[in-house]
Amino acid sequence: MEHPAYRDNLEQILAFTGGRNLLNIKDVKAFTGIRDPLTVRKRYPMDASGHISAATLARQLCGGVRK
Repeated sequence: MEHPAYRDNLEQILAFTGGRNLLNIKDVKAFTGIRDPLTVRKRYPMDASGHISAATLARQLCGGVRK
């Protein structure tokens, strides 16, 4: 089941990035207001190269995966 805020979060992320679906740490820092890149890595599931998809970030902003 999809979280009610997921689509709104995804829409905001895509508008912020100009439609890009793959975000780097700098993008996530700018979008969330988090200043420390290590905090971004701890809070969000980034891949080894420091990227996260817009969909995954939107899901995480809703509290993660719902079971």
